[in-house]
Amino acid sequence: MAFTQIQKLQLNNQVDRILHTPGNFRGGNLEMTMVFDYAMNISLLKEEAGQIIASLRAHSQVFQNVRFNGVKWKGDGNITSQVVPMVFVQMGKFFEDDENNNGETSDSVSAKSLDVLLENLKLFHARSKLILILTQGQYKISDKEAVKQALSPFLKQKILFLEKDLMKTGMQVFIELI
Repeated sequence: MAFTQIQKLQLNNQVDRILHTPGNFRGGNLEMTMVFDYAMNISLLKEEAGQIIASLRAHSQVFQNVRFNGVKWKGDGNITSQVVPMVFVQMGKFFEDDENNNGETSDSVSAKSLDVLLENLKLFHARSKLILILTQGQYKISDKEAVKQALSPFLKQKILFLEKDLMKTGMQVFIELI
């Protein structure tokens, strides 16, 4: 799926809104996290991640020097994190170990709960000023209170869900759960 110019503009505007939230990013080197949902096809993940990073790098000088955390979300018990250069994700090298699972679908990936992912992000990636979650939206919410608690007090201000043709902020997810 190729991002249209309008989708790139919407992405850049949402990212700017997150970074300019009071108390979030004050300049210097940006630390960001990008979560890759392995319910998606690996080749689609590579393509979309490359387009997202290229769009962000072309949009702002802030994204030229970033501490980038890549998170592979394969299931509730299989969430791995790795600090890599953004260029590795943009070129697809980040996914080389997983290319043998290219035909993998959501049926062959273990069940995923949003509450487990958000708790993991709150514990290990709370320093990140921007968290992008690239997913098809095929996750479940087993405990709404746990999701609300994981998003509070500050994670809801930093998250942007990139689902199919939809962009949702952490605040929108939080409000949907109320």
